Amino acid sequence: MNSYVNYRYRDFQNQSFQSEFRKGEDKTADFTGARLKGCDFRGTGLTGADFSETAIAKDEKNFQKQCINMFLHIILGIPLGLAAWSLGRFVLIGCGGEVSNPYGWLTNPFVWIFAFATAAAVSQRRISNIYLGLIGLMVIAAINSTALMIVGIGVMIAAFGMSMFGLYLGYKKGAIAVGMVWMSVGVSSAISSGYSWIKYQEIHYAILFALLAIVPAVLATRAFNLHFAKVKMSAVTSFDDADLTNARFVNAVLENCDFSGANLAGIDWHGATLRNCKFPKGYSLDIQAAIAKNPEIIAVTNYVSL
Repeated sequence: MNSYVNYRYRDFQNQSFQSEFRKGEDKTADFTGARLKGCDFRGTGLTGADFSETAIAKDEKNFQKQCINMFLHIILGIPLGLAAWSLGRFVLIGCGGEVSNPYGWLTNPFVWIFAFATAAAVSQRRISNIYLGLIGLMVIAAINSTALMIVGIGVMIAAFGMSMFGLYLGYKKGAIAVGMVWMSVGVSSAISSGYSWIKYQEIHYAILFALLAIVPAVLATRAFNLHFAKVKMSAVTSFDDADLTNARFVNAVLENCDFSGANLAGIDWHGATLRNCKFPKGYSLDIQAAIAKNPEIIAVTNYVSL
C-alpha cells in the first residue's frame, strides 16, 4: 500500500531524509511549497515526489559560520604548537631530566596522546562526556595514592584509545580539531628545526625536523579539506544517487542543488528556475520541449553538467 508523506509548505534546514525515503519503499513524498536549505536526499527513493513551488536555497549563514570556525582552528594551531613544544620540555624535566630537551615534545608521547584524545573529545559529544568523566574520576582518585595510580593507568589507556579514534576522525571524517593538532605538530617540528640551526648549529637535525614538519602539514591539510567538503555539502541540497523518476519540480526555485548520479527520468521541470545546479554527465534539460508543453519559461542560470 502506497504511503503518502505530507511535508507541504514546511521549512527544513540541514536535515537528512536518507533514512525516511529508502529506495524500494512504497512512499510518495509531497514537498509542495516547502523551503529547504542544505538538506540531504542522497540515495533516497523519491519516485513520483512532488517538489512543485518548492524553494531550495543555499544555507549561507551556516556556510559562513563553519568557514569562520575552521579559520579559527587553523589560527589556534600555531599557539598550540608553541605550547606543546614548551610543555614537552617541561614534562621531561618534571619526570627527572636534568636538562631541558628542545626535542622533548617529540620524545614524550604523553603530550600528543592527550592532544589527540582531546581533539576526539571535542569532535564527538559522546566521547567528550566519557573524557570528562575520566578526568573527574582521576580527581576523585587523587585522595588515595594507590587508587590514583590504578585510575591513572586506566585514563592513559583510554586516552590512547581516544587518540587513535581522533586520528580516524582526522583521516576519514575531516575533524577540524584533529587538523588543528596536526598543525601544531608541524609548528613544533618547525620550531625544533630553527632551534637546531640557530642554537646548536646542527644542520642535519634542522633538515630532519624541517622534513618532519611536512608530514603533519599534509595530514592537517587533508583533515581541513575533508571538513571543508562537509561544510560545502551542508550548504548544498543533494539529490546525488536519488531516484527522482517522474518527480515534479513545477514552478520550483532550485539553487545550489546537486543532481549528479540521480535518476531524472520523466521529471517535470515546467516553470522551474535553476541556479548553480549540477546534473549527471550528458544530461540536458529539453527546454524547447518543456516550453511547447507549457507556456511558462524555464529559467536556467549557471547550469552545470558533470
